[in-house]
Amino acid sequence: MIKNPDPVFRLRPRMVTVGGGLAIAVLAAGWWPLLFLPLGASHDGRINGRLGLQVRNFLENGLSGSDFLASMAPFSPQPYVHHPPLLNLMQALIGSVFGQGEWQLHLIGYLAGLGTVVALIWLAGELSIGGGATLAALVLVINTPMFWIYARLGIGMFIMVVLVALWVRRLRAYGYETGNPYQPYRPVIRSTRPASAGLWLAAAAAAFSSWIGVLLVAALAGWGLRRPGFRQVSWQMGSAGAIAVLVTLVWAVTVGDTAELANHVAIRRQWPPLSDLVENYRWFYNTLFPSWFRWLMVPALVYAAVDRRTRLPAVSIGVALGVWTVVNPDSALIHDYWTFPLLVPICLGMAAGLDRLGSTWLVNRDQTTWGQGVRIATAAAVIWLAGTGLLGMDIYREAYFDVPSEAGRLLREVAPAEGQRVGWVAEGVDPLPRWVSYYWDLPAEPPGSVAVDRINPSDLVLVRTDRMPAQLQNGSGPVAVQGRYALFEAGALAG
Repeated sequence: MIKNPDPVFRLRPRMVTVGGGLAIAVLAAGWWPLLFLPLGASHDGRINGRLGLQVRNFLENGLSGSDFLASMAPFSPQPYVHHPPLLNLMQALIGSVFGQGEWQLHLIGYLAGLGTVVALIWLAGELSIGGGATLAALVLVINTPMFWIYARLGIGMFIMVVLVALWVRRLRAYGYETGNPYQPYRPVIRSTRPASAGLWLAAAAAAFSSWIGVLLVAALAGWGLRRPGFRQVSWQMGSAGAIAVLVTLVWAVTVGDTAELANHVAIRRQWPPLSDLVENYRWFYNTLFPSWFRWLMVPALVYAAVDRRTRLPAVSIGVALGVWTVVNPDSALIHDYWTFPLLVPICLGMAAGLDRLGSTWLVNRDQTTWGQGVRIATAAAVIWLAGTGLLGMDIYREAYFDVPSEAGRLLREVAPAEGQRVGWVAEGVDPLPRWVSYYWDLPAEPPGSVAVDRINPSDLVLVRTDRMPAQLQNGSGPVAVQGRYALFEAGALAG
């Protein structure tokens, strides 16, 4: 038995704080310009366009006049109640204090993405994973396009990691302690136990922020209910989540259209052909993960499920995501960020594996020779891989943010034609252009979806210059151009 091990990858708390702070600073600097980009033809534009409409309707019409933060008028007459409304509430608060604008809509996601890094470091510490191993794994994870693009979109993952960290702390206080990270949990006696209020609040917030958060609360509470010593706190945590779900359902049924909601659920539950699912995810993963990272993902997930310290959070998040995918296979098919939550168990698995390497294989060797060599080799590998990831982010910044935002910049700078009643969007621009309604305060539709007499020849139509409509008349020029997007008069497209 190893007594009082001094693993190679363990660092003093001050070093962990400095390393984590540096990683957060680099990430914050890289994300800073994205705060001020216009909304455009992307996931970011569609989601924040919806939130922007809901905030505007709240500020202009009040709580009841905005369908209790669900109204997407004028884009759609149907209130949007497909997700729990915590983010709606937070955006309304930001809008009430700071006003309306792009950076206000991006601010919550920006802070939540940085908070996710802090929460992962905290969770790894609660799991008795060494700080050096945690930082190495974290740097690799945050330099993947999947994390860099989508960690700043929404708040769900941040809250879920905080919930798991509080749950692990609670378990340790109630008789589980890791001690030596490679020995079984052993009972401990503590004179004080952490207050339950934080755990209850985190459970309620997770369930009130996303449906996968609801499933995570259920998975954690279900684990605790199987163990007599944790049944009371599990019931309390589960009850907090259940209350949040009940409030969400009352809000959705009262404010929304029940028939529309039922139809939406039915569509999302339709299973696509397996070949389509495989093909989409092959493209998603080839795009959003470097090749070296794809080789590490499966071993990291397996190790996270095997290691006693990381098993509970890894399996709980995996179960929640798996159930959510089975319930919504159609949604999983089309959203490239669907498996983003898997980055948490992947990060924990990498960190735990590195920590075991430092604690078992190297602890009995000459620390001067082996320890220094491994530290240098690990640091060099992490710096090289992280640098490779950061250098490659310019391509993703352009494709996922800069280029799509040109559409919003165009609409922000050019007003619709006098008397125009609809924001016309040509095929190929965006299947769900909520951001058009956000900038022009008009419903958004494709020109071919309505009778011709509803379209005035002077109305402006948004098109992509690399997907020009076939009916464009020869010699017709655009009214305005921004990047690959242009505005044409409807009369030029009627030929």
